[in-house]
Amino acid sequence: MKTHAIIFMHGLGDTPSGWSFLSRALPSYPNRDLAFVYPPAPTSPVTCNGGMSMTSWFDIINIPVTSSEPDTPAGYLDSVSKIHSIIDSVKSSHNLPSSSIILGGFSQGGAMSLLAASSYPESLGGCICLSGWGLSKSTSFPAWSTTHSKVPIFIGHGLSDNVVLPSLGQSCASEIEKGREGKEGGKVAKVTFKTYQGEGHGACEEELRDLALWIDEVTK
Repeated sequence: MKTHAIIFMHGLGDTPSGWSFLSRALPSYPNRDLAFVYPPAPTSPVTCNGGMSMTSWFDIINIPVTSSEPDTPAGYLDSVSKIHSIIDSVKSSHNLPSSSIILGGFSQGGAMSLLAASSYPESLGGCICLSGWGLSKSTSFPAWSTTHSKVPIFIGHGLSDNVVLPSLGQSCASEIEKGREGKEGGKVAKVTFKTYQGEGHGACEEELRDLALWIDEVTK
């Protein structure tokens, strides 16, 4: 019987197998009752790929991703709906409450994780964004400080990332943290923000160790 589930979304052009190593990379998990789910993104035309189709949670205009990237890109609402349905399915199949579900992702998948977790009807047990950025910030960020203020968040970013600029991860963490300031003590979850010197667009061993410690903490 599983006590928690981690749903983790891959990035642009990738497949679920690209991140299936995650359960093996987190050292304590062979002995933990955790379910890992790696959903596939739909295939659709992507502007930064010259309009050619590839796996993508939503359209991206330019690489590197900067603050000028659209806040509500084409296809994002369909993907949010799909992810919410996956959460519902995982809850049902493993008989778990929302508080035992952790939603995470890398790059484009990390952006979707922040958005889908903040718009889900119930608060999840945690949210992970690796090398990602914020979407639909006028609605998602306020939700992190109100209806979903108890959800712990892990945001990690390589300081040498030239695909999704590190400043985007920093601004996500800062804005969410700022929105939670001044709330009642003990009722607001921590935003953990970690940066990694020399890391590009990926996840180094140090980041995976930090993530493992964070997951251990939030699944106690």
